Amino acid sequence: MNKIRLHDKTFRPFIPNEQIEKAIDNVAAQLNRDYDGCSDIPVLLCVLNGSILFTAELMKRLTFNCEIVSMKLSSYVGTHSTGKTREVMGLTGSVKDKRVIIVEDIVDTGQTIVDLKKIMEEKGAKESKVCTMLLKPAVYGKNVKLDYVGMEIPNDFIVGFGLDYDELGRNYKDIYVLDTNMNYFILFGPPGAGKGTQAAAMVEKCNLCHISTGDLLRGEMAKGSELGLKAKALIEAGELVPDEIVEGMIENKFKTVTGVHGFLLDGFPRTIAQAEALDKMLDKSKEKVTAVVSLMIPDSMIKERIKHRASIEGRADDAKDETIANRIKTYHEKTEPLVEYYKRAGKYYEIDGTGTIEEVRQRISDLLDKF
Repeated sequence: MNKIRLHDKTFRPFIPNEQIEKAIDNVAAQLNRDYDGCSDIPVLLCVLNGSILFTAELMKRLTFNCEIVSMKLSSYVGTHSTGKTREVMGLTGSVKDKRVIIVEDIVDTGQTIVDLKKIMEEKGAKESKVCTMLLKPAVYGKNVKLDYVGMEIPNDFIVGFGLDYDELGRNYKDIYVLDTNMNYFILFGPPGAGKGTQAAAMVEKCNLCHISTGDLLRGEMAKGSELGLKAKALIEAGELVPDEIVEGMIENKFKTVTGVHGFLLDGFPRTIAQAEALDKMLDKSKEKVTAVVSLMIPDSMIKERIKHRASIEGRADDAKDETIANRIKTYHEKTEPLVEYYKRAGKYYEIDGTGTIEEVRQRISDLLDKF
């Protein structure tokens, strides 16, 4: 079993098909025992689309006569549950005065099961029992008995054997779990700290996508994307681009860039509000900031490097002491609250930015090796 890629996510092997088949054998044995010799004809309710494969494999093993109906409910968007179940397709047959076996692929919070039991009662079913291939006991909190359970699993997002991520992955015979080994690094550093040079080395070493907010804005505007057009209109009107537009561009990068092992954020976040927004953004896909890498150089060195760069680029205004002092002051004022924010989260790492490029690069490399 190898890792698989679905949309913007990578999934690693979790439960091989052999183990799934054994779990179905056990569930079928329990059902055959409980319904052996029944005079009525029970109904299997296949909950679409996830339980199609489970229902098909289960039916092949049943030794009593049974009917099958199906219906479709949904509570998931992407990789997370909304907590609200909606009926997408109604029952394909009658359950009135019949014993119903609800066949689910997976039970997590249990809200879908509560709703299904209620629907069966409203449709006149004589009784309804619950049969699920998988159960997440850590998050199941409903007072509804689960009569038949194939196996219990941790509260992780999985695909395969009928389970999907935005409709992909159902066809795999094995089950895969979301690979959360994606890295999300944030690069801090004052003007002249060498962030641009070291960012390139970090990208190469860890196969990262470098996201510079300035480059991102220019790129989206050049493409003429919806967010880019909004940003362009604001800039041309002399207004600041609001956080939600920048955050939308970054989230779009997270979703659309493939073939990398993570991302390097440069120039974002700049405020506590942006840091909190980033945390919420990553939480949607059950991911977190890996580390903040802060290149530290003394203020005196900042002045030297900015003046040197200004002289090379012919930017005399940038070489003025007053201008440089203001840039240093602004950097400290903006960054210090974020430093404390990430220190409290245990994500903040300082790197000595003095010395040669190679020396600083080695220090960063040694830190990255820990992740």
